[in-house]
Amino acid sequence: MFLALLLAGGVHVTLHPEATVRGTEIVLAQVATIEGDDAAEVERVRGLKLGYAPAPGYSRTLAAPRVSAEVARLVPGIAIDVKGALSCRVTPQVERVGAAAIEASARAEIARALNGAEHELALNTNLADLEVPAGNGPVELRALAGDTALRAGPINVAVRVSVDGQLYRTVWINWRLSVWEDANVLRRDVAAGETITLDMLERKRVLGGGAAGEVTLAAGLAMGSTARRSLAAGHVLRESDVLRSVIVKRGDTLFLEVRRGNVHARMPAVAEQDAHPGERIKVTLTDSKRTLAATVVSRDLALIDLQQNT
Repeated sequence: MFLALLLAGGVHVTLHPEATVRGTEIVLAQVATIEGDDAAEVERVRGLKLGYAPAPGYSRTLAAPRVSAEVARLVPGIAIDVKGALSCRVTPQVERVGAAAIEASARAEIARALNGAEHELALNTNLADLEVPAGNGPVELRALAGDTALRAGPINVAVRVSVDGQLYRTVWINWRLSVWEDANVLRRDVAAGETITLDMLERKRVLGGGAAGEVTLAAGLAMGSTARRSLAAGHVLRESDVLRSVIVKRGDTLFLEVRRGNVHARMPAVAEQDAHPGERIKVTLTDSKRTLAATVVSRDLALIDLQQNT
């Protein structure tokens, strides 16, 4: 009978009772033997895809009638004869991706996102090795830290695991990020309600790892603010530590002082927005109506220091 079929031409598919496959899709050549007189037709049939491959730990059964119908649908112009087993139990070939490789991918992405900034990381996720279907090429790991700039505190990084160019799974990893930065530190203890002055502060390099939104405070913005609570010497001053009052309101008149070295010039101006001490706002000159950006120093003075801006 088999010889008669061969002489009759066409392609002959012999389904295996069991098969182990690679990749994310089942290819007919992985689950059956394909023979025929026309090498081009045989090769075309060998490459037919029969759907998704099972995940690690699972199997999939392909019934012979379903295989026959699917092959006839995919290659309608070729005479196909399907025989062999009544069904094929398909299991995946498995590859293990180590937890260390997943972690290393995330660490590298964090370092890239921080653009070389010195930092420290504490891992808050219990990572385990991951079983994936063995592909026809190496497993690809691509970590994504997101589009926004990373800040000290808790962060999440997604590691996309792809097999043969197709996403298989996304692993989310939680970290505690601390970043070394230059910050204003209190020289002495400060009582609750006490006004912050520049002589209370000194610039130091510290390891910042505060909660999201906990921003270190520039000296200019700290000036004139009051402590929300008692703060100890050596404390890194942050926005959440102080209360800042609005000292200039939109429409207020003030003097704009322009400095370049030892040369100072003052001219009347109008504030275009509310401001706290140390904030940059837009002011409009009374005489020329020209609008400039300046730093608020006091209730009646804003400053442009050209020496600092060069």
